[in-house]
Amino acid sequence: MSGLKSSGFNIEDAHVADLERLEKLFSLTMIVFVWCYKIGDYLDENIQKIVIKKHGRRAVSMLKYGLDYLSKFLLTGFKSLENNLFCFLSCT
Repeated sequence: MSGLKSSGFNIEDAHVADLERLEKLFSLTMIVFVWCYKIGDYLDENIQKIVIKKHGRRAVSMLKYGLDYLSKFLLTGFKSLENNLFCFLSCT
């Protein structure tokens, strides 16, 4: 699950010790994990395919593809990408 570690959510940097807070953190992270994967899958199928390298593997994972798109979408503003909010959310 490298998506939860350094190549995705950096969950190891949270340093949460309280069990209840850790459960909440993991629950929220799993929801976002699945959401990002579904966004990556949607983008790969409908918008732009992920490049396949010479060794036969994808250049980026579905999770990273969706996470990068989601973060760009949320951080740069909804109008800067060619989708509106409802169109974007409908892909999930």
